[in-house]
Amino acid sequence: MNEVPQAERELLAGAERRVGRLILGLILPCALAAGWQWGGGMAAAFALGGVLAYINYRWIVAVVDTLMKAQQSRVSRRAYAKIFLPLALLAVALYVILTRSWLSVAGVFAGLSVLVVGVLVELLYQIARAARE
Repeated sequence: MNEVPQAERELLAGAERRVGRLILGLILPCALAAGWQWGGGMAAAFALGGVLAYINYRWIVAVVDTLMKAQQSRVSRRAYAKIFLPLALLAVALYVILTRSWLSVAGVFAGLSVLVVGVLVELLYQIARAARE
């Protein structure tokens, strides 16, 4: 197995940190904008969806780290649990929110989209950075 060069590992670690900060940085202003436009219920739903998006992002990072380590050794049951348990918990949380909650379904899904926005902003940053070099 080829080792990832140190410079590339640092670049990827920086991108990982930026995406996490972007997600967190977008939640409050977007929730405030949603609250201003559609009311407090929508703001709360958006904020909850944004927090779930951030938790999901952290889990994605943990899963990728687990898979990278698994390539170097035998895959344990714990590695499988790290991969599938967070996804199951997220699915259960979304089910409860969407079926039993007073929160807006559209607001929760809009908040979840913060993850996509963060990744797209990082993608544009990486493209602009590559064009300058």
